[in-house]
Amino acid sequence: MKTSTVVLLFLLSAARGAAAQTTTPVPVEPPAVTAEQAVAAEQAVAAAVPSAGDVQPAAEVRPTLQPPPGSFFKTIGHDLTGFFTVDTAKIMATFTVAGLAVSHWDGAAVEDTGEHISKSTFTIGNTAGSLYVQAGAAVGTYVLGRATNKPQVAALGRDLLRAQIVTQTMVQGIKFVAGRERPDGSNSLSFPSGHSASAFATATVLQQHFGWKAGIPAYAFASFVGASRMAASKHYLSDVLVGAGIGIASGRTVTLHLAGEKFALGAAPTQGGAMVTFTRR
Repeated sequence: MKTSTVVLLFLLSAARGAAAQTTTPVPVEPPAVTAEQAVAAEQAVAAAVPSAGDVQPAAEVRPTLQPPPGSFFKTIGHDLTGFFTVDTAKIMATFTVAGLAVSHWDGAAVEDTGEHISKSTFTIGNTAGSLYVQAGAAVGTYVLGRATNKPQVAALGRDLLRAQIVTQTMVQGIKFVAGRERPDGSNSLSFPSGHSASAFATATVLQQHFGWKAGIPAYAFASFVGASRMAASKHYLSDVLVGAGIGIASGRTVTLHLAGEKFALGAAPTQGGAMVTFTRR
């Protein structure tokens, strides 16, 4: 017999032996589950996985209100340069056009508000809208936040103070250039209204920090300050409108680090007055 034939027979014999030694696997039946065990398993799964009604929606997370980096004076420098942007130009253009449109009713608006707002009432607006009160409240808020170790309160006070600085820098510069005489003839610093600018700057910062729940009453009070200045014969309607535009633009400038709501501004003249609109984007 040839060697190749012997090797082939040996391999066939080995294969048969291996096949004979291979044990056929026996299927294993799963253990029987009683009805009680099945019910208990379903209850355990239901307890572990909450239903859709039990899932609480995630709370709305507002951005952390942290002041921008850098020293305070360095930040003010950035605010003053940052005031001159396209967004600010749109705001100022809107309120300037509205001011020009209502200038025909400047005198009538002063007389009308003087008839409808008593002296004791507009004194409140004149006092609350003054730079001393507005800036003092901002400093007080900042100091309170630092003293109580509350960064959000301190950041609010910081932004309020920055807004007042930017606002009054712009207002006082325009006043000396314009030289418009006040309705009562006391001096030539009528245009624009500094009280209105301060009040609207504060309202804008509050709206940017806390939303419209704080913004609506703040803007309403700022409008009351503007009306009080007309009732006191210190400003014309156009002075108030342009001052409001400066305040809003300043407030938005110093709160660019916040991820607050965006809104579009509009101003339109009405019979004997003007209307300012805020449209949420």
